[in-house]
Amino acid sequence: MADLLISVLVSLDALVGAGWILVLFHNARELSTYRNFHLDEGPSTSDDEKMVVSVIVPARNEALMIGSCLTSIVEQTHRNLEIIVVDDQSTDGTAGAATSTLKGDVRATVVHGEELPEGWLGKSWACYQGFRVSRGEWLLFVDSDSVLARGAVERTLSYCQRRGKDALSIFPGGRLNGFWAKMVWPFMASLIRLLYPLRVINDRKGRSALAFGAFILIKRKAYMRMGGHEAVRADFVEDKRIGELLKEKGIPFGVLLDGGVITAGLAGGGLGAVWGSVKRIVSNPLRGRRATGLEFVISGLMLFVYPLLILLLALATPTVGDILRNLVVIAASISILSPAAIVTYDIRNTTSRSYAFAILALAAGTIVVLGILRQLIGGSSYNWRGRTYTLPPAREG
Repeated sequence: MADLLISVLVSLDALVGAGWILVLFHNARELSTYRNFHLDEGPSTSDDEKMVVSVIVPARNEALMIGSCLTSIVEQTHRNLEIIVVDDQSTDGTAGAATSTLKGDVRATVVHGEELPEGWLGKSWACYQGFRVSRGEWLLFVDSDSVLARGAVERTLSYCQRRGKDALSIFPGGRLNGFWAKMVWPFMASLIRLLYPLRVINDRKGRSALAFGAFILIKRKAYMRMGGHEAVRADFVEDKRIGELLKEKGIPFGVLLDGGVITAGLAGGGLGAVWGSVKRIVSNPLRGRRATGLEFVISGLMLFVYPLLILLLALATPTVGDILRNLVVIAASISILSPAAIVTYDIRNTTSRSYAFAILALAAGTIVVLGILRQLIGGSSYNWRGRTYTLPPAREG
């Protein structure tokens, strides 16, 4: 009876290995389309140069990174900029660092943020305050820990004009600091790519939609039409919701993958910071869909945890035959090497390019799945930029 049970478990393990091979082929298919989602080169016109772009930077407790971010904005080749920094009641000297960096630049304004109103989350409130004082025909929302390439505004604005886009977002390259960030974030990037394929996002008829808060360029009229940040004021993952609203309103927009345009600082500072970021990112998409979330968690545990558990069981059970044991080893190897191969692409899209961390993709996936499970349980809270947010219980569905 025990041998029969082990045989069934090993057979299931083999199916998991086959599942990983399918995911690997799906990833290869997606990567083959990525040549279509990079900025094509084209000269900017005199009309492009006349357009005022209001660059809005929401900032809270970013004293260490705000200088690099603002310097990259000041040095943009598109000179017709309005630079608006919204200090969201920072406690670490962010406003002073911003003022020092922008000193003498007549295009720049540092706005001291108002108290957070009920029903709003911090980032959306800061972006909304920046919008209220802006005057540009185009708005560019940039995270305060991001750094733009020198021609980023000129190139993206020209792209929108030539392609008839009213909004554009860029999947940023990552700057990873610390062991846990280097292990988890490439996996998160791979997961986002596979769950939200760029070919579907960029298809007007496609159901998936997404934007990246590190870089959202949008026409003022389009921003107002989709409801602006007021429409996403209570969303923990406001950039994803912005993408959804743009598609719902029929606003032509695109999402490109070009880490050469912008790099974004991703959570460092240890496991606690990375864990908090994972909880925030997964808080929106699945908390309103408990059944779907649980299916995702079960699938994740089967893909990331089950192969190693069966491997340990097979090695510890003397009665397991050589054929079954070899099958377990092969399935476990596939389950380790497949995610490693997938995240290698996303490690390439980081400044650290720490390829050795690819072999830990299985562990990173386990952390993410546990983060999703924690959020589905409901009633938890997390700290973000010095504020504590309480997450509402997940709804059935």
